[in-house]
Amino acid sequence: IPPDFHGGEVNFRSVDYMAIPFPPMQTIATMLFDGVLDRFPRLRDGVIEQGAIWVQSWMRQMESAFEAFVKHEERVRTLELRPSEYVHRQMKFTPYPTEDVGWISQQAGPETILFSSDYQHVEGGRRPIERFEASLGDASEAVRQAFYCDNFLQLMGKRASHLTQAA
Repeated sequence: IPPDFHGGEVNFRSVDYMAIPFPPMQTIATMLFDGVLDRFPRLRDGVIEQGAIWVQSWMRQMESAFEAFVKHEERVRTLELRPSEYVHRQMKFTPYPTEDVGWISQQAGPETILFSSDYQHVEGGRRPIERFEASLGDASEAVRQAFYCDNFLQLMGKRASHLTQAA
């Protein structure tokens, strides 16, 4: 067994990386389909340290599940919004520095992702901001502002309002 990028023999490898989003995908989809986000429309869900490259396909899969089960499951039929609308309204995801933030922003929407670095752990990379900037490419200043600041403030709500006040 090859050592992982931490140098250990039983820690974390490429195959483990592939399965990271599966538990949050199912847990959040369950909350959504069970109407938790309808009952608590101000609830915000931050999916942190799980990556974000999977978000767009997961949203499409939930839309497909919605279409497939809306006639047969009352819990799906009684949802006030479509699954992707809940994601845009109430959820934020942190991409890994190795993921293409520009592409994720275009595919899943700039309001769905927020900056994180995992500093000082090695998996956060040596230059996460440079990597994020490179992957944002020619994204607008509004997309960058949402990624680096506004999406976090929206996730945290009133409790973060003091962070925007001038010192």
